[in-house]
Amino acid sequence: MTGQVVVVVDQIIIFAIIMTIGFIAAKTNVITKDALNPLSKIIVKIIIPALIFSIVGNGVTAKEFLISGRFALGVLVCFFLLILGGMVMSKLCKLESKTANVFVALSTFGNMGFMGIPLILEIFKEPVAQVCISVYTIVDMALLWTFGVYLCSRHQNNSKPLSAVRNMINSTTVALFIAFIIMIFKIPVPDMLINIISGIGGTSKYLTLMYLGSSLAYVSVCKTIKKPSIFILTIVKMLIMPVIIYFILGFFLPQIPRTILTIIVGLPSMTTVAMIATSYQSDDEYATEIIFVTTLASIITIPIVSVITSMM
Repeated sequence: MTGQVVVVVDQIIIFAIIMTIGFIAAKTNVITKDALNPLSKIIVKIIIPALIFSIVGNGVTAKEFLISGRFALGVLVCFFLLILGGMVMSKLCKLESKTANVFVALSTFGNMGFMGIPLILEIFKEPVAQVCISVYTIVDMALLWTFGVYLCSRHQNNSKPLSAVRNMINSTTVALFIAFIIMIFKIPVPDMLINIISGIGGTSKYLTLMYLGSSLAYVSVCKTIKKPSIFILTIVKMLIMPVIIYFILGFFLPQIPRTILTIIVGLPSMTTVAMIATSYQSDDEYATEIIFVTTLASIITIPIVSVITSMM
């Protein structure tokens, strides 16, 4: 386990350096605030789907995927605890309406696409890691575009929760669907096409982290530090919850899937939630502030959780 801790720390240092480059690029106007929106669309609609496709369609077999039932159960347990924890914390912090809804959403969803997948792929080279990413992504996307959209839109009197189902049809879920068809029916894909898709997906580690770093440059630190609820969420979601979940998962999951899920639970809040909050006129400023704090904190909390769990 000591070796794994070293790998985690090394990767977090690399991630921090890349994010710093993005931060400096924003401060020097190389990446402007107006450029962040199209950059995020490229990441969400092209790069992450390409990465997911290359993982599932080219790296996972149907047999490996079918034995992932226990991991899927673990994912559901994690989401249940994260949602419950978010609701309890929002009540304790006396948050209301849009702010409370966004708080629960950001407590629930971690930044899997922008940070989790690159980190997991760097730490774990075993095929089971690709299976875990695939299973988690399915559940994550289904919940994000239903429950997540509902949370960010239920303050609107005319919001229609069932309309969120349409949002589940997006580039990531389409990429997953096509990849599963290829995997199940063993459809041959030309090497040239696989190399192109894998190459595009391979840029995710650098572009997503530079995006995160540059987006942090446009957050008001003075406003953020005056909101204690943000720091309560950070401590519970990124330090306490991963340790609790690591302990629970030990009863039915092997070590590698157990560790992967623990890392995912301790990820910073999902950037996409802020985009959804903006779309539905929810508290997008508060969402951005939480993402800012949790992303910075992850540089310290992920290694700390790795050290604690390695001693359990």
